Amino acid sequence: FMAVSGFSQTTLNPVKWEWTYESLGNKEGYVIIKAIIEKDWHIYSQSQSSDGPIPTSFIFAGSTDFEPVDKTLEPLAEKAYSDVFDTDVISFANEVIFKQKIRRKNAKAFELNGELEFMACNNSMCLPPKTIKFSVQIPAAGNSK
Repeated sequence: FMAVSGFSQTTLNPVKWEWTYESLGNKEGYVIIKAIIEKDWHIYSQSQSSDGPIPTSFIFAGSTDFEPVDKTLEPLAEKAYSDVFDTDVISFANEVIFKQKIRRKNAKAFELNGELEFMACNNSMCLPPKTIKFSVQIPAAGNSK
């Protein structure tokens, strides 16, 4: 006789994301994408090579209201050899802020939509890659927030 317990396993969610907008004047600004990463977990750089974990990536929905300027910026990441992936990995721990500069095409307020994909790992496991949709309210030009 074997007892089977009926518990539900809590889904791990070691990364919390926040999105804001920082104006650089009437024409340009930054979409600020902040990852808050639980202790002992990390996510990966956009420049992570394809022979390692899934790199963090961003897709901004096309719009008549703005255009992205250059690539999404990220701070310097930690590069270290990973036994799990048998290659160097480029990762972030604790907190990381990505910035995407945008150029407005008009002065009205609008909603910027996009999605990001990331992979979170700790020293013993990796979670499957996750895609999250996001939305940022961009105020009318001339408004500070």
